[in-house]
Amino acid sequence: MCVIMQVILTDGDASTLTNMKANMEMNNLYIEDSQLVKESKNKVECKYLSWEEACESDLRDYQRDILLGADIIYNPSCVPHLVRVLCMLLRGDDGRRESVNAATNGEIGDEVSGTTATGGPVAYIATVIRNADTFNCFAKAAADAKLSVVNITSSAATSSFLPYMISYDRSSVQLLKITLLS
Repeated sequence: MCVIMQVILTDGDASTLTNMKANMEMNNLYIEDSQLVKESKNKVECKYLSWEEACESDLRDYQRDILLGADIIYNPSCVPHLVRVLCMLLRGDDGRRESVNAATNGEIGDEVSGTTATGGPVAYIATVIRNADTFNCFAKAAADAKLSVVNITSSAATSSFLPYMISYDRSSVQLLKITLLS
């Protein structure tokens, strides 16, 4: 069983942050004071994160094992910033790049593996490919940054997950597993 130590919800848009905080309050998860968050058993935080402005020191306190993103590959002008932030977040705690299966060479693949070879952080991004050029821009930027991007859509899908949503057309939704190459 996986024990969740901390969840950090981020966005670079003020209205989205406000909405996240309201949802957290409705679920008794929101604590404004950062010291209280550290002492709380709730370990759920909501933070502002601008990909364009983020730097290593901003992300140092993010103790991350798994990064989740949804619908974040949407604009070619944002792709370099997204890839840069992913690289920073996927580095191990000591700042070194974690070693993973280099056989994919940063290319889009179709393999699934549970963790990185050294147990380093991994990102999962659910995305709808609305524009092939935008997705290709992301794939190229990721490969150039030594990120392994593996399409795990078919191998990770389970028929019993959210069975009431079976009527929704999810054919355009892709699930990507992203790790750093060594």
